[in-house]
Amino acid sequence: MRHPEQEPTDYELSPLAEILARQLIQRWDMHPRQSTFGGMYYTVREPLSVTHLFAHLRGEVTLGTYLLNPQSLGRFLVLDADNLDEWQQLTILYTKLAGMDTTGYLEQSRRGGHLWLFFDRWLSGEQIRLFGRGLIAAHNLTSVELYPKQDCLEDGPGSLIRLPFGLHRQNRKRYGLVTSAGEPLAPTLRDQVREFYRPQTVPKAVFTALTQYAKDLAPQSHFETTTAAERGTFDGNDMMPLSEQVKTAVSVRQFVGRYITLSAKGMGLCPFHDDHHPSFSVNDEGNYWHCFACNTGGSIIDFWMQKQGCDFTTAVQDLAEQLL
Repeated sequence: MRHPEQEPTDYELSPLAEILARQLIQRWDMHPRQSTFGGMYYTVREPLSVTHLFAHLRGEVTLGTYLLNPQSLGRFLVLDADNLDEWQQLTILYTKLAGMDTTGYLEQSRRGGHLWLFFDRWLSGEQIRLFGRGLIAAHNLTSVELYPKQDCLEDGPGSLIRLPFGLHRQNRKRYGLVTSAGEPLAPTLRDQVREFYRPQTVPKAVFTALTQYAKDLAPQSHFETTTAAERGTFDGNDMMPLSEQVKTAVSVRQFVGRYITLSAKGMGLCPFHDDHHPSFSVNDEGNYWHCFACNTGGSIIDFWMQKQGCDFTTAVQDLAEQLL
């Protein structure tokens, strides 16, 4: 994409923000934002506006987007690669899908990247994930993560993915769409965003075939297609993901208390920035932590990711070894 000194003007950004709004935003009542120091996202419980999208495209903030709307419906899925090996799997899949007249959108990231696939109508989270599981199983994608992570929303807004074309808060680099060879799909930010103006959607025949493939999988084979971070106990229809087992193994107060001195009210000095006045707090009722100064927070998994500088899957595996 073009050099930062040639970033588009607000006049040029207006149609680009509208494209993001129309194609990549599925709920407006709240929105996820990346923390100042990168890596983690937190929920801003206020309506998203086009002004926020302008700020995202300018690089002033970095936003995420939720995979499902409040009715548990979505219009796209995303496969997430956390390292170069997984990224190579996605680029191979991208090429294979092109041979099936199916257009995916490869988006590079700091360590790996995403593959976006769009649908021609709103689908339930269950339908999207069924298709995604079929896609993963058919192409033996053993370690990439499937988004959305929920069939149906229960508590909270569900899974999120980084909104494309923003700056990463740590390295201040803007990642965009690429070809399977790693070359920019279009030369400028404006041209990149316009690729999503009318995204190509998964053909009905491909959707039907992969969905049926997932339905035909035996329960054990279905279980084996989940990623390491999603695997958990399996007893008939009762499956708890490993990540949820980790979260329920110990309270946030107990876990964080190993590394931070907390007051009786759950307040302490944040370990993630130079904190001289307690800005870190634990919410016992919600079982989460939050720092009011650096705007980070979440579960014990989020705490470990921030502390160790690792990804979600690694954090889950580390904590499982410690706690389970």
